[in-house]
Amino acid sequence: MSPSSEITLYRAHDKIVALPSGTGRRWAETALDLAGFTENHDRIHTLALDDQAQARQALKHLHQAARDCQVAVTTHPRPFLGDIAEAIALALPGHWRAAVEPLREQQDQHYLRDHLWETGTLHGLLQKDGLGFAATLRDGGGTELLLAERPSDGSYIVGALTPSPDYVRVTAPAPRSVIASDARLAARFIQTHLLPEYERAVHLSRLDEAEEDLRWAQVSEAGTYDTVDLEAALYRFRTHATAFIATLRETTPLPVEQAVFLDRVEDGLNLDGLDDPDPEALADAGAVWLIDGEELIEMARAATPPASVTPARPKALSTAALPLPAVAATAPGPRR
Repeated sequence: MSPSSEITLYRAHDKIVALPSGTGRRWAETALDLAGFTENHDRIHTLALDDQAQARQALKHLHQAARDCQVAVTTHPRPFLGDIAEAIALALPGHWRAAVEPLREQQDQHYLRDHLWETGTLHGLLQKDGLGFAATLRDGGGTELLLAERPSDGSYIVGALTPSPDYVRVTAPAPRSVIASDARLAARFIQTHLLPEYERAVHLSRLDEAEEDLRWAQVSEAGTYDTVDLEAALYRFRTHATAFIATLRETTPLPVEQAVFLDRVEDGLNLDGLDDPDPEALADAGAVWLIDGEELIEMARAATPPASVTPARPKALSTAALPLPAVAATAPGPRR
């Protein structure tokens, strides 16, 4: 009778990582427990290598327990993906964190696939192949990337996860995934190709959403719209305006009149108090939105680099915003 479950062993820099899988996964987990593997909060089983003799004994026990439980044991030929992800995170500028995503079932892969921005190679990989593990890379500012290993050749592919719709509704073409043979090259391609495309796509999506909300507010007559929808649209615009103004100041030599305009809009929109519920402040911000919003959008759109240019990643284009207030988080907004 062929085993209904399998244990795949991955060699990490200071431990052995085991991934149980298959319809009889509980038997595989039992074998790992009997052998002395430790299960962490992510349900990843590990065996420390600080005591080599003890580790060898545990592996011997694992193979014995696996035979008794009719579980197959295989060793993955490549380094543990978590180590690759950590190396990439350390090589990227800023403060990136890596997290391992165990893929025990095909539905785990499908969950990640559904959050990918690009429907290309990485999307197909998550749809068809049993990967074992994937890893996420997060910069703390809202940017999330997904790392996976391609079984066909052992190379690594990194793609962007779609930003949360609470931050921006993406409308721009997705940034393209990058493929590299090792962590060093992956970090370089992420920095020079993936992140600039990602930031440009987020910037264009912000512009589209800000323009759509402004047009809706301008043509809506008083009493014909829901107040909650209007406040949600204003909040989105103020959030996007924060990114537009910061980007314009950092990346564009501004004439004096434009610098004065940005100062006035920033003050009028009360961008330092995005979560301020004061009705008078919101009324003032709404007036500035309707009067000066179009010019701000035009300035931000004019400063958008062409697709062929890969500039340094401006901090102002982070997808993250301040936490959404209840009205913006729950309101459907003017989605027409």
